[in-house]
Amino acid sequence: MNNMTKKRIMAIFIGVVMLASIAEVALLRNNQTQNTEPAQLPNVINRKLTITEMRSVLLSSRALIEYFYNESCSDCAAKEALYQEFANSDNFNGYVVVSYGVYNETSDWLLDLTGTQTDLTNITTQAGLKKMFCDTDISTLKPNVCLL
Repeated sequence: MNNMTKKRIMAIFIGVVMLASIAEVALLRNNQTQNTEPAQLPNVINRKLTITEMRSVLLSSRALIEYFYNESCSDCAAKEALYQEFANSDNFNGYVVVSYGVYNETSDWLLDLTGTQTDLTNITTQAGLKKMFCDTDISTLKPNVCLL
C-alpha cells in the first residue's frame, strides 16, 4: 500500500470513530432523560416518601415539608391541616409537597433542592409559613406571590 492509501484508511477510521461517539452520546442522553423524569406526586401525601420520591420532588424544584408526629400529640392535627391548606392553596399549589402522618419519630421541617432542612417548629400560621417560604433563602422555585 502506498502512503496515500494508508492516510485515506486512517481518515475513514477516525471519521467512523467520531460518528460512533456522537451516536453513543445521543443514545445515552436520550436514555438518561427517560430515566430521570420526575414522578407525578400529589401535593399532600399521608405517608413517608421513599428516597426516590423525595429525590423526584426536590429535583423538580419543589419544596418538601415533612411533618411526622407520634400518637400522643394532641395539637398536631391543627398543624397538619395548616400544611395541607398551604400546599393546596392557589398560591403554592405545585411548589410544595407535604408528607405527613403518625410515625415513631418526629419531624417538622422543610427540605429544599440542596437538602437543607429548615425548622418549622415555630411556624403556626399561614402568614408565618408564607413569610418563611418567600423570605428565606431556600433553593426552590417560588410562586409569583413571593415577588409581591
